[in-house]
Amino acid sequence: MDGNAKLFLVASADFSGRYAAVEALKKRILQEKSTALSILTCYSKDIALHDLQERILTFSFDTQRIVIFKDAVHVSKEIKDFMAKNLKTICSFNYLIFEMEKDYVQLMRDKKIVSDKFFGFLLQKALRPKMALSGKASTLDDFKIALRGNNISSALYVLGKLFETRSSEKEREILGLQIVGMLVQEFSYLPVSSAKQKYFDYLWQADRAIKEKGMEPRFAIELFLSKTLVG
Repeated sequence: MDGNAKLFLVASADFSGRYAAVEALKKRILQEKSTALSILTCYSKDIALHDLQERILTFSFDTQRIVIFKDAVHVSKEIKDFMAKNLKTICSFNYLIFEMEKDYVQLMRDKKIVSDKFFGFLLQKALRPKMALSGKASTLDDFKIALRGNNISSALYVLGKLFETRSSEKEREILGLQIVGMLVQEFSYLPVSSAKQKYFDYLWQADRAIKEKGMEPRFAIELFLSKTLVG
């Protein structure tokens, strides 16, 4: 599998939020493309592999597609395997939008989702449009405030804003390690307990994942938050 700017994840329990995000993506893609675009909607519980293959592997120089997978948590294993093996080819002439009827926080807490190879890839690599927009630049202090208030949704939102401003892989790694260091400092004030040791163990795992395994820093920190604040 390979990451691609044509791969999107829209995750929200709110129908209107998902709808608005998908419509905004359609408009954005249409503005970027001079060629014609067709829109294919797949209902994940019903779509069969051979039907999907016929629809998304056909190619036209004049037309590209936006393929929307509704309720994508129900995509079958054979389709996930097919997508994983052929993602680069598929994305060469398709924009893929995976719509999930759960908030991103809920997905991060779902062990079946996180441990699934394809869904884990989506969580880490797919572009995620915001459900709400803000013109205010986010800071590490905003992230601290959200953490101290145990506000996981705000913490994830601020985290996303912080990483958006880092365009290079090296900048994102530096920011990720900076946040890990900040988290170590934050949790160092807790009284000695098994919970405190658990937090430090998870932070060590996040640090190793970023430095040695090449994990996206944002995803490593999101995993930490899912294991602690909402674990």
